[in-house]
Amino acid sequence: MSHLLYLRSFLSVYRHNSISRAADALHLTQPAVSRHIKVLEGRLGCRLFERLPRGLASTPAANELERQVGSHLDALETVVGISGSKNEGLAGTVHVGSTSGFTKLLLAGLTSLPQYGIRLDLRSAPPPALLKSLADQELDLAVTAARIPHKAIDYDLLYEGPLLLVCAPRWRERLPKSAAPKGLPLIEIQGPMPVLASFWRAAFGSDPDLPAAIVPDYQAALDAAAVGTGLAVVPECLCTDMLQTGQLLSQNIRAKSRVSIYIARSKANIAIDRVRISHQLLAEAARSW
Repeated sequence: MSHLLYLRSFLSVYRHNSISRAADALHLTQPAVSRHIKVLEGRLGCRLFERLPRGLASTPAANELERQVGSHLDALETVVGISGSKNEGLAGTVHVGSTSGFTKLLLAGLTSLPQYGIRLDLRSAPPPALLKSLADQELDLAVTAARIPHKAIDYDLLYEGPLLLVCAPRWRERLPKSAAPKGLPLIEIQGPMPVLASFWRAAFGSDPDLPAAIVPDYQAALDAAAVGTGLAVVPECLCTDMLQTGQLLSQNIRAKSRVSIYIARSKANIAIDRVRISHQLLAEAARSW
């Protein structure tokens, strides 16, 4: 499946002479399309595009690749509904569950589902409830930070990355570079395994002060930190944009605490085309998280 995604991206870039316009047409991010081109160039052993002051120029290798695959890929995309018609094997609703504040990432990763004639039903629930819904075939896929073994469920690692201690710029002067912050309000996440406490022990070898606020999930902790409620521990993949734009600050320390995000699917629904495509789109999106 992945090589078809790479070829779709190539064909769109070839026809638009632009990474950004190709990404818009495919409802993908620019980094994702750029990565597809790099992977394809690596497999073919040649460059496909040269950068110009404005746009891109296709190389002779790109011209030849378009000649070989263009019409065939157009025909395939017509069959699966990208060119306007809907394939009955794809058309329908994919039921996806999420927990721990990863909904925004899921929505970004599944923006191209309408091109395939697939509707999205996205629900949020704690990991045990997601597991039950998957086993009962009420959900097709679920994204969760908890891997709960079940004979009817398959798991794939979607993302693994560090947890960061972040806060709003208002706390800049009181945020030490590497030591444990003192006298600052803290934000904890609800659940059986307190994220703040485990991070604090790993980073500073001590227990944190009592939290000033307890919120439902990572996204709520991120939002609370951004408005100045206090310091929160969140996965790096959720806060990269806000750190780059200066909406949040991160302490210059990376504890050994990490978060693993899994995509779980019911074994009974693995062969359904819309489930496989949704799984592939999420796996592809997670590479740039």
